[in-house]
Parts: sequence; structure tokens; C-alpha cells
Amino acid sequence: MNLRQKPSLWGLLFFLVGLLNSAQAQRTLELRSESISQLPHLYTIQDIVDERPNRSGIGSIILPSGQSSSLRFVGSLPTTFQRLLKQSPRQERDYPVRIRVKQFWFEERPSSRMIRGTFRVQLAFEREIEGRYILLTECQAGSDYNRSAGMDGNYEIQIRQTLQRCLHEFGNWVKTHELKTEKLARRVQIRFKEYEPKGRLGDTVFYSPQRKLTWNDFRGPIRRVNPRTGALIYTSFGYEAMTKVENGTVFIDMTVKAFMLQNSSWTAEPATNMYALAHEQLHFDITHLITERFKKALLAEELPLEDYDSRIQYIFLESFREMNRYQELYDAETRHSINHAEQARWAEKVATELKEL
Repeated sequence: MNLRQKPSLWGLLFFLVGLLNSAQAQRTLELRSESISQLPHLYTIQDIVDERPNRSGIGSIILPSGQSSSLRFVGSLPTTFQRLLKQSPRQERDYPVRIRVKQFWFEERPSSRMIRGTFRVQLAFEREIEGRYILLTECQAGSDYNRSAGMDGNYEIQIRQTLQRCLHEFGNWVKTHELKTEKLARRVQIRFKEYEPKGRLGDTVFYSPQRKLTWNDFRGPIRRVNPRTGALIYTSFGYEAMTKVENGTVFIDMTVKAFMLQNSSWTAEPATNMYALAHEQLHFDITHLITERFKKALLAEELPLEDYDSRIQYIFLESFREMNRYQELYDAETRHSINHAEQARWAEKVATELKEL
């Protein structure tokens, strides 16, 4: 036998009261249409991203009735922010900016006959450079407040004042740092400073057109691999760089140095063999030639603002590999100076290329 019990009047009443309480447990905040004032012609808000752990609303508050309620915007937080932070059309010099909302929350609790509340905001401002975002600065703001129980909170006023404070702080940060921080730089430029050798540094001899090699520069122990080899020179190159920002440009002041190491270079040739010495000198000239090519390649490169150092390193390594290939080709074609005709051709070739550079 199946007995079906009809719902009582009291049960229906409790159900309706529950629905009513549920409806009251959410407070929707509809803001006025007026936009928040900002410092003009500095940046343009390109995007707003909500990264808060809890995105279901913007707070937990106490209603005038004493009931706890969640607080939320009519639309999503990014949509509401876009309307509040409406800007004039972007100017050419404006920085495209993304705002990441990391915290935006009201928290209220009853205390005696008062309501104690906190409002916390954390915004991260980022600049888009070459398709990626870099952090510029953050704003952490908010307030602690008390109000009488039975009164409504001034949530809109607090939101507007706090956002305006953060936007003005950010605008002033841009004005202050625009011409002197890499984060706001608009381009990268290399400036080369010629290195002027001042004598020898340890066993290092730096390349100078006015200072030709002598056999006294070859001080290392003899390490023959080929019995027909009478001398060997160890050459290489490197660079030093310092950066500074001037008027929105990242200047890279660079010095490129070609050098030979005396203790790694050796000779078994007699001091009178100037032909063999000229062959080793040309190895040094080739290294100098590669440094000039390296500098030319850097000047032709449009270095990225985001990671210019990695690009410089890549071009340097490519130049280093080119130097090794060029040195090996030189020795192969001249047969380590045995082929006099090729030796003369290479001497003319390197001199011509250096003149063209």
C-alpha cells in the first residue's frame, strides 16, 4: 500500500521564507555611469584580467537588516572596470597597459552595535612589449572602516576613491620613470667605443693596427700536432657592455676587443723568419676582421626591448663560429703558409675586407 503525504501549510511557509532569505543573501551593486578621472596621454588600458582566487563576488557584507550577504557587481569585474576606467582614444605615445586584478574584496563583521569592515585592492600594471607583458608596478590600497549597524555601506564611494588613487599613482609613476627606466623604454641603441690598448695585460696582447706582433709575443711551450707546423697563435675576441636609459632609449655602450694570449701561443721558427710571422699576424688580423663584422651585424639588428641581451649573445656566438671557420679555411688554403700564392691572396683579401668595413 502506497501512502502519499500532502505537504503541510507550515512546510510550504518555511519553504517560501527560505527562498526569500536566499534572495536577500546577495546584494547587487550597480554603479553610476560616470568614469573615474585619470592622468591623460600617458597610457591606454588595453585589457583587464580578473586573477582573484574568489571571483564569485566582490565581498561578504552585513545588510541593514543584520543579515550576512554577498556583494557583487551587475556584470563581471573586468566589464565593470572597463566602464569605470573609460578613456579617450589612444595617443601615439600612450603605453598599452594591462591591469591584473589580484585582490578586490570587502569583508564585514558585526561588533557590538557597529559593523567593522575592510576593503582591500591589489592591482598589477603591465606593459605589452613585442607580444609579451612585463610588470611595471603594483598598487595595494584599501581601507578599514566602521559604521553603525542598521545603516548601508558606502561601497561605491570606497571603490571610486580607491581606484582613482591607484590610477593616479600609476600615472605619476609613468611620468616619473618614462625617460629613465628600461621598462618604459621605446628603443635600444648600441654605441661602440674603440678600445685603446694601454700596454700588455698579463699575457694578453690586444689588437692594434699600430702594434704588429713579434716573435717575443709567442711565449708558450711548443705543442706540435703536425711536425711541419712551426708556430701557433691563440687569438680570440670578446666585448664589454654597460647600459643606461636616456630620454626613453636604452643605450648599450660597448667595447669589442680582439686579443692574443702569449702563453698559449708558441713558435719554433727562427727569429729571422718574417714570412712565418706574417702568417701568424694575418690570423690576428682575421680575428680583428670578425670583430668588425660582429659590430656591423649588431648595428644592422633591430634589437628587441624585451630581451636584447640574449640577441646580442646569439650574434656574438655566431660571429665566434664564423671566426673559427675563417681561421680554418685560411690555414687549409694556404697550407699553413706553405702555399705562397694563397698566402698573398689571403693577405690582400683580408686587407680589402677590413678597408670596406
